[in-house]
Amino acid sequence: MTLKADVDQAVDELTKTWSTTQWGGTRKDVPDPDGMGYSDGKLVNATFLYADMVNSSGLVAATKDKEVVASVVSAFLKTCVRIIRSHDGHIRSFDGDRVMGVFSGPSKETRAAVAALQIHHAVTFLLDPKIQSSFADIKAAGWHLSHACGIATSPTLMVRSGIRNNSDLVSIGVGPNLAAKLSDIRTSKHKTYIGAGTYSELEERALIGSDKLNMWTGPHSLPMGGGNYSYYSSSYRWKIS
Repeated sequence: MTLKADVDQAVDELTKTWSTTQWGGTRKDVPDPDGMGYSDGKLVNATFLYADMVNSSGLVAATKDKEVVASVVSAFLKTCVRIIRSHDGHIRSFDGDRVMGVFSGPSKETRAAVAALQIHHAVTFLLDPKIQSSFADIKAAGWHLSHACGIATSPTLMVRSGIRNNSDLVSIGVGPNLAAKLSDIRTSKHKTYIGAGTYSELEERALIGSDKLNMWTGPHSLPMGGGNYSYYSSSYRWKIS
């Protein structure tokens, strides 16, 4: 098949018919692209969590050892993955130094929020101290591991996209877009950002801190796609035990 024929086939798929079904409302699992056809779609009411490393380019500048950079990024991503999975979240995408977790089923908003607060704890009290004590050049350069987590919830269409042996799950909806945008916010203290819809569904354990105060500030406003979306932010951490 020529390249032109290959591209024509991809263009013709613009008008293909999707086989879309509703994903179960009480189940905590999410669709797996390996179990879907290229015309399958799953409608899921899901909460999305993006965990993004901050200033990875500064890390590259802080050390000449590329393997050290790889170790730091890998440790950050592995830590996020293990925390997300411990709250019945599912990993569905990696993008450089960013990972996306998907939560479905009961208490999905609370589970995602607690996971993000635990990622904040891990970065501050576990990962960064280990980096500073292990790599003298990074410490001398003044680079510290930092991050941001964005969380949002919405009905979402999940489809398998790509070609054989090179495919991924694509999530289409406000939730994944807003979560990704929220993870791009950079402030000095606040590391966790959640959409207003997610905030409104938080259980008390993810809303009120051990100091009996609301862990979240807001609402704030974020422009996206020609509209404005309300969100809340937090500087709190959730201890890992």
